[in-house]
Amino acid sequence: MNKHQQSGMTTLLITSMLLIVALLFSLASYKNLFYQIKRTQNEVLARQAHWAAEGGLECGFAAIKNVGSISGASSTFNDCETSLNLVKVDVDEKNYINSEYAGTSNKTIKKKINLSSRLAGAIQARSDLELIGDYDIYPDVENINSNGQYECVSIRYSNNFFYEKGGNEIGSEHLTVFNPKENGPYIGFPADAICAEKTDLSFKTSTTDSTKINLKADFVHDSDFDPFESFFGDKRSELDNIRKEFILISGSIDSTGDSTCGKKIKAAFDSIINKDKKVWVTGDCDLGTGSDLPQDSDPKVLVIENGIIAKWASVNFTGSVYHLIDPTVYSVSDLISKWELMPTKVQIHHLVEINSVYIDGGSFNTTGGIVFDTPGGLTTINGGMVLSYDRGTNPLPINNKISWQEGSWHDF
Repeated sequence: MNKHQQSGMTTLLITSMLLIVALLFSLASYKNLFYQIKRTQNEVLARQAHWAAEGGLECGFAAIKNVGSISGASSTFNDCETSLNLVKVDVDEKNYINSEYAGTSNKTIKKKINLSSRLAGAIQARSDLELIGDYDIYPDVENINSNGQYECVSIRYSNNFFYEKGGNEIGSEHLTVFNPKENGPYIGFPADAICAEKTDLSFKTSTTDSTKINLKADFVHDSDFDPFESFFGDKRSELDNIRKEFILISGSIDSTGDSTCGKKIKAAFDSIINKDKKVWVTGDCDLGTGSDLPQDSDPKVLVIENGIIAKWASVNFTGSVYHLIDPTVYSVSDLISKWELMPTKVQIHHLVEINSVYIDGGSFNTTGGIVFDTPGGLTTINGGMVLSYDRGTNPLPINNKISWQEGSWHDF
Protein backbone atom coordinates (compact mmCIF):
# COMPACT_ATOMS: atom_id res chain seq x y z
CA MET A 1 0.00 0.00 0.00
CA ASN A 2 1.51 3.26 -1.03
CA LYS A 3 1.68 6.50 0.84
CA HIS A 4 -1.15 8.15 -1.06
CA GLN A 5 -3.54 5.27 -0.40
CA GLN A 6 -2.76 5.42 3.35
CA SER A 7 -3.36 9.17 3.38
CA GLY A 8 -6.82 8.74 1.80
CA MET A 9 -7.81 6.07 4.29
CA THR A 10 -6.71 8.24 7.19
CA THR A 11 -8.77 11.11 5.86
CA LEU A 12 -11.78 8.86 5.43
CA LEU A 13 -11.37 7.45 8.92
CA ILE A 14 -11.07 10.88 10.53
CA THR A 15 -14.07 12.13 8.56
CA SER A 16 -16.11 9.11 9.58
CA MET A 17 -15.20 9.62 13.21
CA LEU A 18 -16.12 13.28 13.02
CA LEU A 19 -19.46 12.38 11.44
CA ILE A 20 -20.11 9.79 14.14
CA VAL A 21 -19.28 12.32 16.85
CA ALA A 22 -21.54 14.90 15.16
CA LEU A 23 -24.28 12.31 14.93
CA LEU A 24 -23.92 11.52 18.62
CA PHE A 25 -24.08 15.20 19.48
CA SER A 26 -27.12 15.57 17.23
CA LEU A 27 -28.85 12.63 18.85
CA ALA A 28 -28.09 14.00 22.30
CA SER A 29 -29.34 17.41 21.23
CA TYR A 30 -32.56 15.95 19.81
CA LYS A 31 -33.13 13.99 23.00
CA ASN A 32 -32.82 17.17 25.03
CA LEU A 33 -35.05 18.98 22.51
CA PHE A 34 -37.70 16.26 22.77
CA TYR A 35 -37.46 16.52 26.57
CA GLN A 36 -37.93 20.29 26.40
CA ILE A 37 -40.90 19.88 24.03
CA LYS A 38 -42.45 17.36 26.42
CA ARG A 39 -41.88 19.67 29.36
CA THR A 40 -43.44 22.53 27.44
CA GLN A 41 -46.47 20.44 26.59
CA ASN A 42 -46.79 19.37 30.22
CA GLU A 43 -46.50 23.00 31.33
CA VAL A 44 -49.22 24.00 28.87
CA LEU A 45 -51.50 21.23 30.19
CA ALA A 46 -50.68 22.22 33.79
CA ARG A 47 -51.51 25.86 33.10
CA GLN A 48 -54.72 24.88 31.32
CA ALA A 49 -55.69 22.83 34.37
CA HIS A 50 -54.75 25.73 36.64
CA TRP A 51 -56.77 28.29 34.71
CA ALA A 52 -59.75 25.93 34.48
CA ALA A 53 -59.63 25.47 38.26
CA GLU A 54 -59.22 29.22 38.75
CA GLY A 55 -62.23 29.71 36.51
CA GLY A 56 -64.15 27.51 38.95
CA LEU A 57 -63.17 29.84 41.80
CA GLU A 58 -64.37 32.88 39.88
CA CYS A 59 -67.58 31.13 38.82
CA GLY A 60 -68.33 30.11 42.41
CA PHE A 61 -67.51 33.59 43.69
CA ALA A 62 -69.80 35.21 41.11
CA ALA A 63 -72.63 32.82 42.04
CA ILE A 64 -72.31 33.66 45.74
CA LYS A 65 -72.12 37.38 45.04
CA ASN A 66 -75.19 37.22 42.81
CA VAL A 67 -77.36 35.37 45.33
CA GLY A 68 -75.93 36.88 48.51
CA SER A 69 -75.24 33.67 50.43
CA ILE A 70 -73.25 30.45 50.18
CA SER A 71 -76.30 28.28 50.79
CA GLY A 72 -78.22 30.09 48.08
CA ALA A 73 -75.46 29.70 45.52
CA SER A 74 -74.57 26.07 46.22
CA SER A 75 -77.23 24.74 43.87
CA THR A 76 -75.62 26.62 40.95
CA PHE A 77 -72.10 25.22 41.49
CA ASN A 78 -73.02 22.32 39.20
CA ASP A 79 -73.27 24.80 36.34
CA CYS A 80 -69.71 25.91 37.07
CA GLU A 81 -68.52 22.30 37.05
CA THR A 82 -70.28 21.49 33.79
CA SER A 83 -69.22 24.57 31.85
CA LEU A 84 -65.55 24.28 32.87
CA ASN A 85 -65.29 20.45 32.93
CA LEU A 86 -64.42 20.52 36.61
CA VAL A 87 -64.66 17.65 39.07
CA LYS A 88 -65.79 19.83 41.97
CA VAL A 89 -66.69 23.36 42.98
CA ASP A 90 -67.79 23.79 46.60
CA VAL A 91 -67.30 25.85 49.75
CA ASP A 92 -66.04 24.30 52.98
CA GLU A 93 -66.94 25.20 56.57
CA LYS A 94 -64.12 27.76 56.70
CA ASN A 95 -65.50 29.64 53.69
CA TYR A 96 -62.83 28.41 51.27
CA ILE A 97 -64.02 27.96 47.69
CA ASN A 98 -62.47 24.73 46.39
CA SER A 99 -62.12 24.10 42.66
CA GLU A 100 -60.78 20.83 41.27
CA TYR A 101 -59.89 19.97 37.68
CA ALA A 102 -58.97 16.43 36.58
CA GLY A 103 -57.76 15.45 33.13
CA THR A 104 -54.41 14.86 31.47
CA SER A 105 -53.21 17.22 34.18
CA ASN A 106 -54.86 17.61 37.59
CA LYS A 107 -55.20 20.78 39.66
CA THR A 108 -56.95 21.75 42.89
CA ILE A 109 -56.89 25.33 44.13
CA LYS A 110 -58.79 27.17 46.84
CA LYS A 111 -59.25 30.67 48.09
CA LYS A 112 -61.07 32.09 51.10
CA ILE A 113 -63.93 34.55 50.82
CA ASN A 114 -65.08 37.19 53.27
CA LEU A 115 -68.84 37.14 53.61
CA SER A 116 -70.61 40.21 54.92
CA SER A 117 -73.98 39.98 53.28
CA ARG A 118 -77.47 40.70 54.64
CA LEU A 119 -78.48 39.57 58.10
CA ALA A 120 -80.97 36.72 58.02
CA GLY A 121 -84.22 36.98 59.96
CA ALA A 122 -87.88 37.23 58.99
CA ILE A 123 -88.30 39.49 62.04
CA GLN A 124 -85.36 41.48 63.38
CA ALA A 125 -85.61 43.41 66.64
CA ARG A 126 -83.22 45.64 68.55
CA SER A 127 -86.08 46.53 70.88
CA ASP A 128 -87.71 44.25 73.43
CA LEU A 129 -90.16 42.15 71.41
CA GLU A 130 -93.45 40.92 72.84
CA LEU A 131 -95.73 38.63 70.81
CA ILE A 132 -99.19 37.69 72.07
CA GLY A 133 -101.55 35.33 70.26
CA ASP A 134 -101.19 33.03 67.26
CA TYR A 135 -98.21 33.21 64.85
CA ASP A 136 -97.23 31.29 61.74
CA ILE A 137 -93.74 32.12 60.52
CA TYR A 138 -92.12 30.87 57.30
CA PRO A 139 -88.52 31.91 58.04
CA ASP A 140 -85.42 33.18 56.34
CA VAL A 141 -82.28 31.03 56.13
CA GLU A 142 -78.64 31.67 56.93
CA ASN A 143 -76.62 28.60 55.93
CA ILE A 144 -76.96 24.93 55.07
CA ASN A 145 -75.44 22.27 57.31
CA SER A 146 -73.60 19.06 56.45
CA ASN A 147 -76.88 17.12 56.54
CA GLY A 148 -78.40 19.28 53.82
CA GLN A 149 -80.74 21.00 56.27
CA TYR A 150 -80.98 24.77 56.52
CA GLU A 151 -80.09 26.95 59.46
CA CYS A 152 -83.34 28.90 59.51
CA VAL A 153 -83.75 32.28 61.19
CA SER A 154 -87.28 33.17 62.24
CA ILE A 155 -86.48 35.97 64.67
CA ARG A 156 -83.15 37.69 65.28
CA TYR A 157 -83.22 39.75 68.47
CA SER A 158 -80.69 41.67 70.54
CA ASN A 159 -82.50 42.22 73.84
CA ASN A 160 -85.52 40.46 75.41
CA PHE A 161 -88.19 38.31 73.79
CA PHE A 162 -91.58 37.41 75.27
CA TYR A 163 -94.35 35.18 74.02
CA GLU A 164 -97.75 34.37 75.52
CA LYS A 165 -101.10 33.19 74.30
CA GLY A 166 -103.95 35.63 73.96
CA GLY A 167 -106.57 35.48 76.70
CA ASN A 168 -105.30 32.49 78.69
CA GLU A 169 -102.70 29.77 78.45
CA ILE A 170 -105.20 26.99 77.68
CA GLY A 171 -106.20 28.50 74.34
CA SER A 172 -105.27 27.07 70.96
CA GLU A 173 -102.79 29.77 70.04
CA HIS A 174 -99.25 28.80 69.08
CA LEU A 175 -96.16 30.39 67.68
CA THR A 176 -95.27 27.90 64.98
CA VAL A 177 -92.31 28.01 62.63
CA PHE A 178 -92.68 26.15 59.34
CA ASN A 179 -90.11 25.32 56.69
CA PRO A 180 -89.20 28.29 54.46
CA LYS A 181 -91.39 29.29 51.58
CA GLU A 182 -90.34 28.14 48.10
CA ASN A 183 -88.26 30.95 46.52
CA GLY A 184 -88.66 32.81 49.82
CA PRO A 185 -85.14 33.40 51.18
CA TYR A 186 -83.92 33.77 47.59
CA ILE A 187 -84.94 32.92 44.04
CA GLY A 188 -84.42 29.23 43.44
CA PHE A 189 -84.84 28.21 47.07
CA PRO A 190 -86.17 24.62 46.92
CA ALA A 191 -89.73 23.73 47.88
CA ASP A 192 -88.62 20.66 49.83
CA ALA A 193 -86.04 22.47 52.00
CA ILE A 194 -86.09 21.58 55.69
CA CYS A 195 -85.04 23.65 58.70
CA ALA A 196 -82.53 21.98 61.00
CA GLU A 197 -84.50 23.34 63.97
CA LYS A 198 -87.88 25.02 64.26
CA THR A 199 -89.51 26.66 67.28
CA ASP A 200 -93.04 25.73 68.31
CA LEU A 201 -94.31 27.67 71.33
CA SER A 202 -97.53 26.71 73.05
CA PHE A 203 -96.75 28.11 76.48
CA LYS A 204 -95.61 31.42 77.90
CA THR A 205 -91.95 31.91 77.09
CA SER A 206 -89.47 34.57 78.10
CA THR A 207 -85.76 35.04 77.57
CA THR A 208 -85.57 36.42 81.13
CA ASP A 209 -86.22 33.05 82.82
CA SER A 210 -85.79 29.30 82.35
CA THR A 211 -88.57 29.09 79.73
CA LYS A 212 -86.08 30.40 77.14
CA ILE A 213 -85.13 26.76 76.51
CA ASN A 214 -88.36 26.59 74.46
CA LEU A 215 -86.64 28.66 71.79
CA LYS A 216 -84.79 26.61 69.18
CA ALA A 217 -81.83 27.62 67.01
CA ASP A 218 -84.09 29.50 64.56
CA PHE A 219 -84.43 32.19 67.26
CA VAL A 220 -81.05 33.91 67.12
CA HIS A 221 -79.95 36.07 70.04
CA ASP A 222 -77.33 38.52 68.82
CA SER A 223 -76.69 41.31 71.29
CA ASP A 224 -74.48 43.29 68.92
CA PHE A 225 -76.26 42.97 65.57
CA ASP A 226 -77.06 46.08 63.60
CA PRO A 227 -79.61 45.62 60.78
CA PHE A 228 -79.15 49.02 59.17
CA GLU A 229 -76.29 48.39 56.74
CA SER A 230 -77.63 44.93 55.91
CA PHE A 231 -81.03 46.37 55.01
CA PHE A 232 -80.07 49.60 53.25
CA GLY A 233 -76.67 48.60 51.89
CA ASP A 234 -74.89 51.59 53.39
CA LYS A 235 -73.65 52.91 56.72
CA ARG A 236 -75.74 54.93 59.18
CA SER A 237 -73.49 57.91 58.47
CA GLU A 238 -75.08 57.97 55.00
CA LEU A 239 -78.63 58.20 56.40
CA ASP A 240 -79.36 61.57 54.76
CA ASN A 241 -78.35 60.28 51.33
CA ILE A 242 -80.33 57.07 51.79
CA ARG A 243 -83.42 59.02 52.75
CA LYS A 244 -83.23 61.00 49.51
CA GLU A 245 -83.88 57.80 47.54
CA PHE A 246 -87.37 57.54 49.09
CA ILE A 247 -90.59 59.53 48.78
CA LEU A 248 -90.56 61.56 52.01
CA ILE A 249 -93.70 62.33 54.04
CA SER A 250 -94.47 63.42 57.58
CA GLY A 251 -96.24 61.16 60.03
CA SER A 252 -99.79 61.77 61.17
CA ILE A 253 -102.03 60.98 64.16
CA ASP A 254 -105.22 62.12 62.44
CA SER A 255 -108.01 59.55 62.61
CA THR A 256 -110.22 60.84 59.78
CA GLY A 257 -109.98 62.54 56.40
CA ASP A 258 -107.17 62.32 53.87
CA SER A 259 -104.48 63.18 56.42
CA THR A 260 -104.38 59.83 58.20
CA CYS A 261 -100.98 58.23 58.23
CA GLY A 262 -102.23 55.26 56.22
CA LYS A 263 -103.75 57.40 53.46
CA LYS A 264 -100.63 59.56 53.23
CA ILE A 265 -98.52 56.44 52.89
CA LYS A 266 -100.81 55.00 50.21
CA ALA A 267 -100.76 58.28 48.26
CA ALA A 268 -96.97 58.31 48.38
CA PHE A 269 -96.77 54.73 47.10
CA ASP A 270 -99.29 55.51 44.35
CA SER A 271 -97.38 58.59 43.19
CA ILE A 272 -96.33 58.35 39.55
CA ILE A 273 -92.81 59.45 40.50
CA ASN A 274 -92.44 56.61 42.99
CA LYS A 275 -91.49 53.90 40.52
CA ASP A 276 -89.26 52.17 43.06
CA LYS A 277 -92.09 51.88 45.60
CA LYS A 278 -90.13 53.30 48.53
CA VAL A 279 -91.72 55.56 51.16
CA TRP A 280 -90.07 57.17 54.19
CA VAL A 281 -92.24 58.52 57.02
CA THR A 282 -90.85 60.81 59.70
CA GLY A 283 -92.72 61.22 62.99
CA ASP A 284 -95.50 59.45 64.90
CA CYS A 285 -97.84 57.35 62.78
CA ASP A 286 -101.30 56.17 63.86
CA LEU A 287 -102.41 53.63 61.25
CA GLY A 288 -105.81 52.95 62.80
CA THR A 289 -107.14 49.73 61.32
CA GLY A 290 -104.44 49.79 58.65
CA SER A 291 -107.09 49.53 55.95
CA ASP A 292 -105.80 52.71 54.27
CA LEU A 293 -102.44 51.15 53.51
CA PRO A 294 -101.79 49.99 49.92
CA GLN A 295 -103.12 46.49 49.25
CA ASP A 296 -101.50 45.87 45.85
CA SER A 297 -99.00 43.10 45.21
CA ASP A 298 -96.10 45.31 44.08
CA PRO A 299 -92.88 44.86 46.11
CA LYS A 300 -92.37 47.88 48.32
CA VAL A 301 -90.48 49.13 51.36
CA LEU A 302 -91.89 51.36 54.11
CA VAL A 303 -89.62 53.12 56.61
CA ILE A 304 -91.01 54.95 59.65
CA GLU A 305 -88.35 57.03 61.41
CA ASN A 306 -88.33 58.62 64.86
CA GLY A 307 -91.95 58.07 65.73
CA ILE A 308 -94.22 55.64 67.56
CA ILE A 309 -96.54 53.41 65.54
CA ALA A 310 -100.06 52.28 66.46
CA LYS A 311 -102.46 49.89 64.71
CA TRP A 312 -105.28 47.75 65.99
CA ALA A 313 -106.57 45.49 63.20
CA SER A 314 -105.17 42.94 60.79
CA VAL A 315 -103.73 44.05 57.46
CA ASN A 316 -101.58 42.52 54.72
CA PHE A 317 -98.62 44.36 53.24
CA THR A 318 -96.55 43.16 50.27
CA GLY A 319 -93.07 44.32 51.06
CA SER A 320 -90.77 45.18 53.96
CA VAL A 321 -91.25 47.47 56.93
CA TYR A 322 -88.40 49.15 58.82
CA HIS A 323 -89.10 50.98 62.08
CA LEU A 324 -86.13 53.23 62.84
CA ILE A 325 -85.56 55.26 66.00
CA ASP A 326 -82.42 57.11 67.03
CA PRO A 327 -82.76 57.43 70.85
CA THR A 328 -80.46 60.49 70.82
CA VAL A 329 -83.00 62.27 68.62
CA TYR A 330 -86.27 60.68 69.73
CA SER A 331 -86.10 59.68 73.39
CA VAL A 332 -87.87 56.42 74.27
CA SER A 333 -87.48 56.72 78.04
CA ASP A 334 -91.04 58.05 78.63
CA LEU A 335 -93.54 57.97 75.78
CA ILE A 336 -96.81 57.96 77.75
CA SER A 337 -97.68 61.53 76.75
CA LYS A 338 -97.25 60.68 73.08
CA TRP A 339 -99.50 57.63 73.36
CA GLU A 340 -102.20 59.79 74.95
CA LEU A 341 -102.42 61.68 71.64
CA MET A 342 -102.87 58.56 69.49
CA PRO A 343 -106.53 57.89 68.58
CA THR A 344 -105.85 54.15 68.44
CA LYS A 345 -104.94 54.23 72.14
CA VAL A 346 -108.64 53.53 72.82
CA GLN A 347 -108.20 50.00 71.43
CA ILE A 348 -104.68 49.31 72.68
CA HIS A 349 -104.45 51.26 75.95
CA HIS A 350 -103.94 48.04 77.98
CA LEU A 351 -100.73 47.34 76.04
CA VAL A 352 -99.07 50.74 76.52
CA GLU A 353 -95.86 50.75 78.54
CA ILE A 354 -93.61 53.68 79.33
CA ASN A 355 -91.16 52.73 76.56
CA SER A 356 -93.63 51.34 73.98
CA VAL A 357 -92.59 52.36 70.47
CA TYR A 358 -94.78 50.03 68.39
CA ILE A 359 -98.14 48.53 69.37
CA ASP A 360 -100.23 46.41 67.04
CA GLY A 361 -103.56 45.20 68.38
CA GLY A 362 -104.06 43.00 65.31
CA SER A 363 -101.33 41.86 62.95
CA PHE A 364 -99.12 43.27 60.23
CA ASN A 365 -98.69 40.43 57.74
CA THR A 366 -95.67 41.65 55.85
CA THR A 367 -94.03 39.44 53.23
CA GLY A 368 -90.57 40.99 52.95
CA GLY A 369 -89.83 40.92 56.66
CA ILE A 370 -90.08 43.52 59.39
CA VAL A 371 -87.24 45.24 61.25
CA PHE A 372 -87.60 46.98 64.61
CA ASP A 373 -84.42 49.06 64.81
CA THR A 374 -85.59 50.79 67.98
CA PRO A 375 -83.07 50.22 70.81
CA GLY A 376 -84.43 50.87 74.28
CA GLY A 377 -88.04 50.54 73.14
CA LEU A 378 -90.73 47.88 73.47
CA THR A 379 -92.48 46.41 70.42
CA THR A 380 -95.79 44.65 71.11
CA ILE A 381 -98.00 42.68 68.72
CA ASN A 382 -101.23 41.34 70.21
CA GLY A 383 -103.36 39.22 67.93
CA GLY A 384 -101.15 37.18 65.65
CA MET A 385 -99.42 37.13 62.33
CA VAL A 386 -98.81 35.03 59.26
CA LEU A 387 -95.37 35.98 57.99
CA SER A 388 -94.40 34.12 54.81
CA TYR A 389 -90.95 35.50 54.29
CA ASP A 390 -90.28 36.35 50.63
CA ARG A 391 -87.12 38.39 50.05
CA GLY A 392 -88.28 39.11 46.50
CA THR A 393 -90.98 41.47 47.78
CA ASN A 394 -88.36 43.89 49.11
CA PRO A 395 -87.31 46.18 46.22
CA LEU A 396 -84.02 47.12 47.86
CA PRO A 397 -81.06 45.32 46.27
CA ILE A 398 -79.39 42.54 48.24
CA ASN A 399 -76.37 43.85 50.10
CA ASN A 400 -73.64 41.57 48.76
CA LYS A 401 -70.44 42.63 50.50
CA ILE A 402 -68.44 39.60 49.44
CA SER A 403 -64.70 39.74 48.81
CA TRP A 404 -61.60 37.56 48.54
CA GLN A 405 -59.56 37.15 51.72
CA GLU A 406 -56.15 38.69 51.14
CA GLY A 407 -53.29 36.26 51.60
CA SER A 408 -55.41 33.17 51.00
CA TRP A 409 -54.19 32.92 47.42
CA HIS A 410 -51.96 34.83 44.93
CA ASP A 411 -52.45 38.49 45.84
CA PHE A 412 -49.89 39.86 43.39
